Amino acid sequence: MQKIILLDGYIDEPSCLGVSPYISPQIRYVYGALLRGGIKREQISYLTADQAREEIPPGDWLLVLGGTTVPGRYLGGKPLSLKEMEKVALKHPAREKWLLGPVVEAGFRPPGYDHYVGEELVREVTGRVKGVREFSISYLREVALEGAALLPCHPRFPYVIAEMETYRGCQRPSQCLFCSEGFRKFRYVRPAEDVVAEVGELANQGARYFRLGCQPDLLSYNDGRKNTLERLYAGIREEVPGLKVLHLDNIEPGSLAGRKDAEALLKIITRHNTPGDIASFGLESADPEVIRVNNIGVTPEECKKAVELVNRIGGAREKGLPRLLPGLNFLHGLQGESKKTMDLNLEFLRDLVKEDFLLRRINIRQVIAHGNYPKKPVPRGAFERYKETINREVNRPMLQKIFPRGLIFNEVIPEITDGNITFGRPLGTYPVRIGIPGKKKLFQPLQVKIIDHGFRSITGIQYPFNINQAEHEELVSIPGIGKKRAAELILNRPYLDRKDMEDRLDKELVKTLQELIDCY
Repeated sequence: MQKIILLDGYIDEPSCLGVSPYISPQIRYVYGALLRGGIKREQISYLTADQAREEIPPGDWLLVLGGTTVPGRYLGGKPLSLKEMEKVALKHPAREKWLLGPVVEAGFRPPGYDHYVGEELVREVTGRVKGVREFSISYLREVALEGAALLPCHPRFPYVIAEMETYRGCQRPSQCLFCSEGFRKFRYVRPAEDVVAEVGELANQGARYFRLGCQPDLLSYNDGRKNTLERLYAGIREEVPGLKVLHLDNIEPGSLAGRKDAEALLKIITRHNTPGDIASFGLESADPEVIRVNNIGVTPEECKKAVELVNRIGGAREKGLPRLLPGLNFLHGLQGESKKTMDLNLEFLRDLVKEDFLLRRINIRQVIAHGNYPKKPVPRGAFERYKETINREVNRPMLQKIFPRGLIFNEVIPEITDGNITFGRPLGTYPVRIGIPGKKKLFQPLQVKIIDHGFRSITGIQYPFNINQAEHEELVSIPGIGKKRAAELILNRPYLDRKDMEDRLDKELVKTLQELIDCY
């Protein structure tokens, strides 16, 4: 009996995220294609990039899916690099080796593989195991339903976000010159009923966290028809009564700003989504010359209008979080940039701050050059000062407004420990990074109360907070405490109640504690 190794090297591209704790639709499609081709579940060993760095079991076939075509920084998982993909292929004893996904679409061919398949991976994998090389939307539905069974195999299960695909390929007649979406010639649109059915099957497997992220612009799905969007969202809600997260990713701000039905579409989303959702806007640059040279499909004026729309429709809070806020992407190293580009971006952001708009996420990256795109060098010193200014003037004030002190997150997943600090995130789209003092058990959810704010992350303590059991690091992290007072608190434990604390401690110290945490 043949043994197949299915290695999820993680993908990160403009229209899809599949880095842990996300699981991409592509890896599920491959799994489903194998099952539809007659391969038994017990013949397939699934492992992630993080597991593969420890050990890869032997097998007859090795299928590796991977490719990061956008720059990213990751907390809970790290995608396979090109060098790692090459090393895996050259060392593994499999008789047949496949490299699949965005890495191939972008033109990369690390040595050691027998087959390189980008866009039509479902067709090619199915053709190899079953001899059927035709592709149809109905067959994709079957593959997606079968592939849902992969979810419980993920090492982070059940705390895994299922990335859902609505359609493939940018809907603009011509794409941004730097974007890997332009490589795609194979395109399709999935019926809302198929996406809903896949969500239902994933829910049967234990999924409770979903993101409509695998498309360049959600509002262009099926030409942006309101009834389609309603069927999609309402159908998902009906399929998963115990749903915990329903978020989205990409919305083109130019598309949103130009639609007469923009408010109606946003109201459909905010009626069915879960709080903390983010509409990611690919403005990329506020410099008109950069926009022109790179064929970027939005102007700063259109983006500002889209920001206003999302704030107005999605700004209402539920469980302490805004229902839907905009995020902004800025990209550097683009053709047409000049010394004034960063100043124009800063001016645009300062204007949004003055008008009191909220931005949940500002992503500042440098372009990854694909194909023949001539990436420009970015002056390091100016770039660092520019990011520091944005952190100081925009990022931290936004975090303070969106996540005020005292806000409670009911489910934060600790992902890494650095010294005496554990870093975790709530599950969702572009979740905020939370530093939690102390060494916490990884991947076991915590309830966390926010007590402070940095430039790109926030600080929280495990809640309810028991002052008689708190670690020294937890006490030091509370604003106004410090090492000396933390030591004093520990030396005087246990405390019976607030009066007991007031009798034995400085009243201002007791007040500080009581304002930030519930001590008992």
